[in-house]
Amino acid sequence: MAQRGEFQIIERFFTHETFGAWKSQGVGDDCAIIDTGAGRLAVTTDMMALGTHFLPDADPEDVGYKALAVNLSDLAAAGAVARAFFLSIGLPRRDDGWLADFSRGLMRLAETSGCALLGGDTTRTPEVNGRHAPVTISITAMGDLPAGMGLTRAGAKPGDDIWVSGTVGDAYAALKCRWGHWDLMPDAQAACFARMDRPTPRNALGEALLPLAHACADISDGLLADLGHILERSGVSAEIDWESIPISLALKSLTIAKQHEAALAGGDDYELVFTAAPDMAERIWAAGLATGTPVTRIGRITEQSARNLTVRDAQGLPVVFERAGFDHFA
Repeated sequence: MAQRGEFQIIERFFTHETFGAWKSQGVGDDCAIIDTGAGRLAVTTDMMALGTHFLPDADPEDVGYKALAVNLSDLAAAGAVARAFFLSIGLPRRDDGWLADFSRGLMRLAETSGCALLGGDTTRTPEVNGRHAPVTISITAMGDLPAGMGLTRAGAKPGDDIWVSGTVGDAYAALKCRWGHWDLMPDAQAACFARMDRPTPRNALGEALLPLAHACADISDGLLADLGHILERSGVSAEIDWESIPISLALKSLTIAKQHEAALAGGDDYELVFTAAPDMAERIWAAGLATGTPVTRIGRITEQSARNLTVRDAQGLPVVFERAGFDHFA
């Protein structure tokens, strides 16, 4: 499985042997899992910009909410309890109204998730050809893990079941609708827009999976892309049953080709994709019920080292898809 542009950059320039007193399980997972001596931390950071991760006219309250949500989702993929975050923001100009709305969305999720804002930085974005760069947001979030524990992308084993939380594809369908490429009925449009603007980080489920799952990732770039990261790190292959992949009624109203594109490669869902031994199934169902999170078994991990990913339809035939997921530099 070839590395794509964004991950080639990470692999070539920023992956290295850890050094110093704080040891990490490495660069490339949703979180760095760090043994500090006093305990174990999960740390993640994400940079987002208007015009790249958000449409230029996005509601600032939604921007604030989602900027934190995507970091909480990374902590969920590690099984960590979210504790604190740091915010750095670059602004083309001061706009108190925009900042008030942004802060409202950000802090509402911070309070409901118990993840406190502890610091950060504010600056003005640079000017290029007479225009300032757009709003740029960087959040670093931190969470607790029990000693010696923490989910990564590297633990999948042949024979594991593959699971996914919630439904996939709605956020991508919303984006295609907002771009004017796809048409959605009003009810479906509202449902997909909500999934794009206010994703639900699955932190309670992530914590419950900590003793149950072998590997986990959040679905930010697309189901196939993020499952592909697990296969790459774990050195295994996988088969997925298309008919088992959970998609919403809104997505089912579209053509099968659009369903494939959105659910397999769309991204921006911030659900969890994870693997676990088959004998964990009953406990995983129970974890889903206890946390109010639907979970669905969608496939299986196969032989070691091949790193192939196959999606099969109801007749057992391979599903052909043109792209595997989002990449900033592909």
